[in-house]
Formats: sequence, C-alpha cells, structure tokens
Amino acid sequence: MDAALEYDSSSIESILVYAKRLEGHTLREECPGLERVEDPHKRRGSFGNAVEKYYFHYEINSDPNADFAEVGTELKTTPLKQLKDGRLSAKERLVISMINYMSVVDETWETSSLQKKLHQILLIAYQYDKDLNPVDYLVRLVELWGIPDEDIPTFKRDWDVVVRKIRRGRAHELSGSDTLYLEAATKAANAAKRTEQPYSDVPAKPRAWAIKPSYMTVALNGMLEAQAIRRDSGSAGLDLLALVKRRFEPYMGLSENELASVCGYGWQGNRKPKNLCALITKHILGVDEDSRIAEFEKAGVKPKTMRIKCNGMPKESISFPTFDYCKLATCEFNSSDFRRYLAQKYLFVVYREDTADRGTFRLAEVLFWQMPDTDLLEARRCYEEMQRRVRSGHADQSVKSTENRCCHVRPHGRNKADVLPTPYGSFETKKCFWLNARYIGSEIDRVKRDLRAPTDEALEERLGHSGMTGNVIRVAELFAGVGGFRLGLEGYSNEDHPEFEMPAAGPFVTVWANQWEPQGSPAKQFAARCYEERFGYGSVVNEDIHAVLDAYEAGEIDIPDVDMVVGGFPCQDYSVAKPLSQASGIEGKKGVLWWDIYRFLRLKQPKYCLFENVDRLLKSPASQRGRDFAIILSCLASLGYSAEWRVVNGADYGFPQKRRRVYIYAERTEDAWDLKERLRAGVMADALPARGTSAEATFSIYDDPFENTERFGAGLKVSPFQNAGVMQGCTVMTAKVEAAYEGPSKTLGDVLVSDSEVPEEFFVDEAKLAKWRYFKDGKSEPRVNKKTGFTYRYSEGAMAFPDPVDAPARTILTSEGGGSASRSKHIVEVSGGRYRRLVPDELDQLQGFPKGWTDTGMTDINRAFCMGNALIVGIPHAIGKAIARRLD
Repeated sequence: MDAALEYDSSSIESILVYAKRLEGHTLREECPGLERVEDPHKRRGSFGNAVEKYYFHYEINSDPNADFAEVGTELKTTPLKQLKDGRLSAKERLVISMINYMSVVDETWETSSLQKKLHQILLIAYQYDKDLNPVDYLVRLVELWGIPDEDIPTFKRDWDVVVRKIRRGRAHELSGSDTLYLEAATKAANAAKRTEQPYSDVPAKPRAWAIKPSYMTVALNGMLEAQAIRRDSGSAGLDLLALVKRRFEPYMGLSENELASVCGYGWQGNRKPKNLCALITKHILGVDEDSRIAEFEKAGVKPKTMRIKCNGMPKESISFPTFDYCKLATCEFNSSDFRRYLAQKYLFVVYREDTADRGTFRLAEVLFWQMPDTDLLEARRCYEEMQRRVRSGHADQSVKSTENRCCHVRPHGRNKADVLPTPYGSFETKKCFWLNARYIGSEIDRVKRDLRAPTDEALEERLGHSGMTGNVIRVAELFAGVGGFRLGLEGYSNEDHPEFEMPAAGPFVTVWANQWEPQGSPAKQFAARCYEERFGYGSVVNEDIHAVLDAYEAGEIDIPDVDMVVGGFPCQDYSVAKPLSQASGIEGKKGVLWWDIYRFLRLKQPKYCLFENVDRLLKSPASQRGRDFAIILSCLASLGYSAEWRVVNGADYGFPQKRRRVYIYAERTEDAWDLKERLRAGVMADALPARGTSAEATFSIYDDPFENTERFGAGLKVSPFQNAGVMQGCTVMTAKVEAAYEGPSKTLGDVLVSDSEVPEEFFVDEAKLAKWRYFKDGKSEPRVNKKTGFTYRYSEGAMAFPDPVDAPARTILTSEGGGSASRSKHIVEVSGGRYRRLVPDELDQLQGFPKGWTDTGMTDINRAFCMGNALIVGIPHAIGKAIARRLD
C-alpha cells in the first residue's frame, strides 16, 4: 500500500475531512489490499490498531502525548452493539490512557494529561459483529468530540475521587463503582498482573482512564430523547452529585406523600405509582415527565427510594425483576440479567423515620450508590448457589439472607398461583434476587464515610501545615450556623470555589462543629447542610448538642480534644436551680444552650473561648439587672477562666451593618491579670480599638452561679456591667468605651448587586408601597388585644423609607426574607424609581460572608433566616488576629 499521507497532520480540518471518508464504509473498502487483521477475540483493540496503522499510516505507540500532536487531538475508536429494539449502544468503555500511579499523584485535574486528551478527540464508532473480521466492521460515525462544558465538573470530581484514593495508598481498592462518568478501568494482559503504587506496599492492578459505556451511549446517540437537568447561574460549575443535592435542598424534611403532592402526583386512595420516585426526581430536577434525564443516562443512574428506620436499618430490601428458572439453570453469572442489574448505579433518595412521629419518613439526603467490585463475588455466590438448587430440582429452596451477606432470593409473584416452569417440568412461584436490607444499610454508611474522606484529609492537611508553621489552635464551633466563626478564624481556601477565598486570622483549624435547628426536623436543618456544602461532607454534627454530649459521656461517640471553643448562643433564662456545692453540680433550665456550652467546657477544658450574644445579655432580666451575665461569668470563673467582653457595633469598625452584639473572650490561665491594664490593652482592646468614656468600676460577683441567681442585681434598675470589661476570680472591672476606628467604612450601597441580578419577585409592586410606608411610618393608634378585648394605645417611631444606601444597613433579622411588607425588612430605591427588597447575595455580604455563600439550593427565605442568625465575620477575624499575635 502507498503509505503517503492523504491529509495534513498540522490541520485538524484536513484530518477530519480525511477521517470522514470512513463513515458508512469498512476498512476493507477504504484500505485497498487490506484483507484481514488480527482476530479481536484474541487481541482487543485490533480494529483501532488497524485504523492507526493502515488508514492514518502512523505506527502504534504508547506515547502519552496526543496521537495528532500538532493539533492536540487524540484518535479513539469505539465499538457499538445493536440492542433488541434496534438501537445502538456503546459495547464497552472508551479507554483514553493508562494511569501512572507514581506520577498522577503529583498532578491536578487542570494540569493532567487526561484533561488535555479529553478536550478534543477524533472519535470513530463502528458496529461490532462477532462473526466478522474487523476489516469488515461498518463505521457508523466519525466526529470531532470533546466532553461538553456542563460535564467537566463531574469528570473532574471523578478524577479527584480516583486520584485521592491513590494518594491514600488505596489504588488496589479502585472500583468502577466509585465514579459516575469517568472510571479507572482494569487494563492488563492478564488478571494476575500487578504494579507498584505510591504510599502503599500493596501491588495494584494496572488501570486506565476510561469513559463509561453508559456515557458513551448517550454521547453517540446524541441524547435525542434526553433532557439536561435545569441549571441556573449559581449551579453552572457543579458536578452531578452537588447539582442533584442543590435541587433537592428545598424539599428536605417533606414526607414522600407531601413531596408527591408538591410535585403534582397525588393518588387519592388509588395505588401509588410504581415509578413515583422517578417522577418526583424528574420534577425536582426540572426535567419533563416523558423525557429521560441526560446526566443520569450518561452515568447509568436509576432513582430509588430508600426508607431508613430510626434504628438505621432500611425498611425494605431492594428487589430485582423475577428470573426465569430455565434460563437461570443454563446462564453463567457474568452473562446473566442479575449481573447486569448489579452494574446499575442508583440515586438513593433517602427518607429517614421521624423520631417524633414513628412511621412517617421524611426526605433526608440523596446519594449515589453502586455495588463495589469486591461485593460482586458475594453476589455471584448467591447466584450460583440458587442456580445449583434449580439444577438439582430444588427451585423451591431459596437462598436466605442469613446465607449470604449481600443477597437473597424470595418469592416475587402476585400470589402463590403466579408461577413459572422449572427445568424439570414442574411449576414454582415466581422469585427474584434481592439485596439484603442490612447490606444496603451498611453500604449507605460506607458511601457516607467515603464522602467524608476528603473532609478528613483536608483537615489533616490543615493541621499538618499549621503544625509546621507554628502553634495550632484546634477549634470546636458550637451552634455553628453556616460557619461564621470558622470563616472568620480559619479563612477559606477551596480550589473549586476561588470566589470564596478569605484569609485566616491565624493558625486556627476547626476540628469539630455542631449545628442543630429546633425542632429538629430535616426541613429545619438547612444551615447545617449549607455548612457541610462549604466545609465538606461530615464537617458538622447535625444533632441536638445535649444528646451529642450525652452520647460522648456514655462513651458512644468521640469528640476530639480542642484548644478553643467558639459559638453564638441565644439570650435565654440562665437561672440556676441549685448550688455548685451539691454533688451533681450546677443545674440550669432544660433547653438553655449556655448549659451545654458550660458542659462542653467542663468536659474538654479548652484554653480559649469566644462567644457572641445579643447585647441585652448584660442587662437581663428586668427584675435583676445583670444577673444573667453574672451567672455566665461565675460559670467561667468556676472552670478556671478569666474573661474579657466588649459590646461591638459592626458599623463602628467599618462594616456595612449596624449590628450590636456582645463578644466574650475567655482564657484558662493561672497568671494574675492587672484588670485595668487588661481592660486597656487586652485581646479585645487590641482587636477592636476603643477609648474610655467613663471611669472604671470594680465589683465582685458571687462565685456560685446559684448565688448569682438568687441575689445578684436584686433591686437594681440599671445593670452594673458596661459595654466593656474584664473578670478574673469573680472580680469585675468594667467601663464604658467608644470605638476608636479610623479605617475605611462600607455602606449598604457597597454590597448592592446590579439590577440585572435581581429576580423580578424582589421588586415591590407600586400598589403595595402604601403598606410598606405604613409599617415604616411613626404611629400612635388605638389597638385591641384579640384575647382579652382590652383597648390600648400602640406607639412606635418612624423609620427611614427607603433605607439609605449611603449609610450602613440596619440589623438584619431572621424575618428579612419573604415578599410581604414588613417594618423590619430593608427596602431600597433603585434606578427608574423602583423599590425592591434585598436579595440573599446582598444579605450574605452585609454579614461579611462571600457573595453566594448560602446559595446552596435552599429557599431565599431560609437564606435570609441564616443571615439573620449569623454574625459579622470580620469581628471574630479581628479577635482571632489579636489572639494569634499573642502566640508570637
């Protein structure tokens, strides 16, 4: 044959035109004189090798660079198989390149050779026929192809999953079930071959980067009948799991019946649709009922409802279609329908039983699952044991769940009369294979552990980095919300979210966090899910802190030792029921969160504490001014802490919000403090400069919280605690101070987004402006108590309408969300004389969070609630810097 090139290897257009000549033809037709190539049953890849050698005329090689290096294009051939319904699907995965375990650990997705190869592939798809020599395979498609932009995040996530496992010394545990689109596929001359891996002495199977068959089938068929999941501007860069979680977020906490009703699938006494989970999933993901979900088709994903009981066990096992006894007796496992079912990847839509309403299951989480390769051996044993029983005439004897860790067999017919023939002429009730409920429960736990692994690794990396650079302050964040304390102290660095980058205040590393929103239903836990989205799966314990500490004291769970505890707790009744001297110690009112803080401090004894509360804490209650704060200070003193406090208005230190809160810093120390000097130059004074406006006052509090409950502040009309102070050994020095800040200041206008970013529903209809003005105006009017019928005069002063944008905003409250008119909500005037409410991105920034921090799929009302509960991030950042300076 003439080996002269008939294309220009430096021109992708020329290469493509030449390659297109193959479409609709065979190699025999396009390569005159080529009669036969090596039998593909003996050597896989013989067609691809022939295309390279005899059609494109270049020698077969294992060069990691692209096949057409001058134009950065990889040549790949892939076989198609014809299904029973006439459709074509990918016969096998598309292998891209071998994985070098020793070097891939030093790559990132962006610098990887794989990413470059996936950018542009010359794809030649041919129809496989086992009865033909490869020279006679019909080429069905020739296209220049690359992974679409919307799929890149999921490919990147898959790459990260594989490489992370290699970095952990677990290359020998890699499995196709780990990933969605891309996989580490075994690639060796024989099953016994092994190769070295870094970070482990265990040899691993050689593997190659490959695109899964389900993805290639959709890509090659053009996804004509599939519809992509709806994405908005905030979800454009999300991988598939993150995207699905975001779409499901607003529905968390609903029961299946409630969710079906919301999605328009009520059945009113009729039988529940068998495909209800698929219908609900499509509705939530914004896909038409009659369409297939494009991303699920690519990943081979099927939605499946999982109901988890209070004891952690699934309510049901997973069943598969009934099997044919005669076919079971003759079909080997690897060719069986059961093996094909086990290759299915599932989206588990997980409902957990409501502990307060047993029998009701509420949407709790979504996660992907596929049976790991190691468990396929156990499933095979179940299949072959049932096959043995059928062959020996005992089709009536099912494999029980006690006989196999993963699977069992049991009847799956409508009734006993619903039967199928057996190989020996009798009839037996229809049966099917099931996955054991206990096995599925353990697998869900395993998936969650795997999801948590990157969070644990990131934590170890931060601890290691801080350890090399100096002291490490390990932090526990209580009542964590969406992570304001953590963000202020630890900063934020995540290559997937460079837009959230924030500097650390010092060597702070959050090692444990807790967030729980009463009354405890999954629907209320949106703040914890936001925290987990930003800081990693498993980064927060989403349980009632009181129950968590009970479990810790019972030895059921572990909480790591910490150097610092932070948290913002609500102002409640801190009164104590009995003296400290009694055997069981302090006993506060049930549900008052300060006592959980006190308990945590007693159990873990950290060196530092930093707390935030509303400033009325210094004055409450009205009947005993300052009593509650005296109780808190005496609790700290009883545990060996000395304390400082400061009431801080964020606007006084340049932040764009007038938010007045008290910050309490406490430190376990045996050093005697000069209280006057500490008030002048302590941590708070260093972090938040101030000048005194009154003389210092010194007094003592009772050393027993019970005594403070009974006696402190009795008869006082004014609290003795000023807006700044220090305490050591129950001796208090306090004074009134004002901010001494001379830096730049931000206003509400500085955080307003452009009108083009504001959804129309945030603009106030002109007809409703009168109601907004009424709420904002001053008033003195008679009102009637609805319960008693008593008439009284209600008075309140006027508020600015609209809110001025050239000044700091008023305090954000939890009621900031929602479209109804309100006195407490902000309203601004924008271009064209229109008025609008603040959007969640603006609320995030008013609290010092990065724009979009709470945009995790939760509703706008819930985003506003989170910010109403949050703190100004820059304040703990400033305090953290002052603490870090003292370490030096």
